[in-house]
Amino acid sequence: MSAAFEAAVAFPNGLLWLMADEGRHLDIPDVDGVANFWTSPNAWGVAVLHDADGKVNVTVGAGRPDDPELILLHDGVLHSRRRLIEIQTVYLDGVARIHTSAEDIAVVIWGDDPGQPERLHIQCWDFVGEVAA
Repeated sequence: MSAAFEAAVAFPNGLLWLMADEGRHLDIPDVDGVANFWTSPNAWGVAVLHDADGKVNVTVGAGRPDDPELILLHDGVLHSRRRLIEIQTVYLDGVARIHTSAEDIAVVIWGDDPGQPERLHIQCWDFVGEVAA
């Protein structure tokens, strides 16, 4: 599997957002601080390694990760009328933009730890073109 995007990123408060580019129609899930994954139809919050402890190695690609130590963390569908998902920090700083061929986007999240992964692979079945940072 070759990654379309790869970066080491510090995530403040240990939270990574996958958000559809929906403007005012974005439904932000309630982050209760108890779980490690929060979802709505067009936004997902993922608990990751806190920036005080280091950076998270994030990859994005259409295929499964090559790393056999990564386990399935979540498998679902994000909805984006614009066919675009953005990876963001808790402060809404953009990390990467994923362009897709579908509005209902199949996304699988893989990580090295179910609570606070420091290696994370975002598998996007409907990925098209390049991922822009």
